[in-house]
Amino acid sequence: MSEAEYNLLLESISDAVAETSQDNVVRLNTVAAMRRAANDNTVEWPLLPFPSDWYASC
Repeated sequence: MSEAEYNLLLESISDAVAETSQDNVVRLNTVAAMRRAANDNTVEWPLLPFPSDWYASC
């Protein structure tokens, strides 16, 4: 890669990453809806105790 190609590449990347006025616009009309998990049936699972000879740690 020649120095001219390298400089052109750096300039292209700089232009692509440059902050624009659109990056700082606050959009009040868009609200992200909370998505439900595919396996969420809104039922709480019961607490299942370990057998007496089993142990767990975090």
